[in-house]
Amino acid sequence: MPMMREAKALLAHLPKAELLWASPREVLNLVQAEQVGCDIITVTTDILNKVALLGKDLDQFSLETVKMFHSDAQAAGFKLI
Repeated sequence: MPMMREAKALLAHLPKAELLWASPREVLNLVQAEQVGCDIITVTTDILNKVALLGKDLDQFSLETVKMFHSDAQAAGFKLI
């Protein structure tokens, strides 16, 4: 992020220049790009599909994850004791 902040500052006097954040690897990078003030960010479908998880209640998310694992185990024929 420090380099992106510096790049944004260097572009400040160039009104037609825009800062691009290319190929984010995780959803956190979207938050970071916004904090830096990026004008453009390229996003894969995989990352874009995870945007809805931002701000989600972590207790609820954890419960949903446990239920998913339980369901997957049952579907695979495992018995949980």
